[in-house]
Amino acid sequence: MDCPCPLTATQRALLGNVAALFTPPAVGQTLRDSTTLRFGLMTDPQYADVDADVAQHLYYRHALQKLPQAIAAFNQLPLDFVVTLGDIVDRQADDYAAVLPLYTRLIHPHAVVLGNHDALALTTLLADRAALPKHYYAFRLPGWRFVVYDGNDVSLYCNALNGDDRYQAETLLNALRAQGQPQAEPWNGAVGQQQLAWIEQQLQQAQRCGERVIIFGHYPLAPLTRHNLMNSNVLVDLVTSYNIPCCFAGHDHKGNHAIIGQSGFVTLKGMLNGPDAVPFAVVEITKDRVAIQGFGGEASTCFAIQAR
Repeated sequence: MDCPCPLTATQRALLGNVAALFTPPAVGQTLRDSTTLRFGLMTDPQYADVDADVAQHLYYRHALQKLPQAIAAFNQLPLDFVVTLGDIVDRQADDYAAVLPLYTRLIHPHAVVLGNHDALALTTLLADRAALPKHYYAFRLPGWRFVVYDGNDVSLYCNALNGDDRYQAETLLNALRAQGQPQAEPWNGAVGQQQLAWIEQQLQQAQRCGERVIIFGHYPLAPLTRHNLMNSNVLVDLVTSYNIPCCFAGHDHKGNHAIIGQSGFVTLKGMLNGPDAVPFAVVEITKDRVAIQGFGGEASTCFAIQAR
């Protein structure tokens, strides 16, 4: 595992039990199936102890019923790991106390991506006592490397202890607004230069080791919408230049997908939306194909990839 930005002692103390989200998954030493990588995906449960916004179809408390359903379904399947693609809670760090125990029921290794609502909750918890932690990391299985990018790296959620990260986010946001770019929204973030260098290093190492790479993040990279990572074009260029088979994201609750070159970009539907729908997916990747089986309203799709 590669986790270049471990929590400081101060961050860990302030985060308490929430610090567990920053631990990369302890995956096994082998694939369950030597010919197929298989993992589960879900995103944006966004729990809050507040009434539903029925007009916007946002059902905050329903995460406590929806997450157990998805977890029970994953537990019935032979998976190498499960990923939550961000926004576990909606606004308050205290709400993690109701949600995190649900994840203890999951029998598979669990990788966490932190979303913009997670960053909002953590920022209020840390206040001015510690910087918003960086949360980009990589983990591996034989023949595979999984890269998790942190779209909160350069964002309006950063505080003074993050150096000039917040200033960089404001500058980028203003530039995108001047250009009329759709992702010029204050709830989006960007990947900073240090993280970009680390991502490319991971891709180079994977190439030298003969590993295939899958990328996970909260903010979508493609197609371009108002929910994209603010500098998504930079990552799209990097991903496509290395022919990465697939990138998975959340954040845009409607879901979406695109194929650019040899790379697929898939955005999952948000679990928050609707009173009953429990969208999640199981992904199976073989040497020449990505098959996504959707459940609970999540779309199913299949596309060919460049065989190795």
